[in-house]
Amino acid sequence: MDELDRKILMDLRRNCRVSYQELSRKYGISANAIRRRILNLEEAGVISGYSISLPPAMTGTELLFGLLSTDGSRDEMEMVDAIGSSKQVIAAASYTNGIYALVAEYQGPEELHEVGAFLRALDSVVEAELHTIIGGWGPKMNLTKTHLRVLEPLLEDPRLSIVDIAQRTGLTARRVRRLLGEFEEHRAIRFNALIELGAASSLPFIVRITWNEKNATHSTISDWLETDYPLQHWETYASALEPVIYALLFADDITEIIKTVRSIRRNKHVTSVKSLIAGHHQYFAGYRYNKLLQMIKER
Repeated sequence: MDELDRKILMDLRRNCRVSYQELSRKYGISANAIRRRILNLEEAGVISGYSISLPPAMTGTELLFGLLSTDGSRDEMEMVDAIGSSKQVIAAASYTNGIYALVAEYQGPEELHEVGAFLRALDSVVEAELHTIIGGWGPKMNLTKTHLRVLEPLLEDPRLSIVDIAQRTGLTARRVRRLLGEFEEHRAIRFNALIELGAASSLPFIVRITWNEKNATHSTISDWLETDYPLQHWETYASALEPVIYALLFADDITEIIKTVRSIRRNKHVTSVKSLIAGHHQYFAGYRYNKLLQMIKER
């Protein structure tokens, strides 16, 4: 991947419905050139698919980030599947030295305890480090039957054109466009590209960052990461329990990872940095996705 590919991936991750024409105007190349780049990313496995989901506020869910240390006795793909068998887990990945990272969603302290107990009981797990995450969980919006009518074909293909949505729903293209505009205005639906950062020779890695609470906040660190590493930084998980941030980044090679970790360590607010290189990664349908399916079915 080159720099433009990375920028396009960032755009698709924020909103996979962004058009070729919009990206063409943004980057100054033809819409056909944008289309070819996206097709190449799909064929290379960097983009494994597209999805739609409700923001956490729409379902009253919160997010959990976890690191599981294992004895290394299980196959990595098998272990990721085992982690994902929990109904709360929405993503899991293997990392170096028998470490596994995961993101889960839960509703209330009982479910938080449930997912923690499940993860600690998995075969080969010797330690579980779990953090409830600080974050903006999005707004709430009342989804009407017509909204859900538009979303039904988008479950199959989130990038479906307005004309195709209109044909499948029996609504006019003008009305479909207006309804999609309401989703965007209220940020009530998330249209995401599913990115496999380990494809196309890129190396995803996690850095565990601790900082001095006396002179910085989690926003200080996360904002700095987004500003200073715009083409490497992918996601930040800030612990609600202690001054710890887990940042997901990716690099072209080991040398770049070492350089990035050293650079992060030099930040005046940072007290320690540890890194882990990713292996196998998988997404899972979580509570919010299943809730959306249920809402569409019951409309």
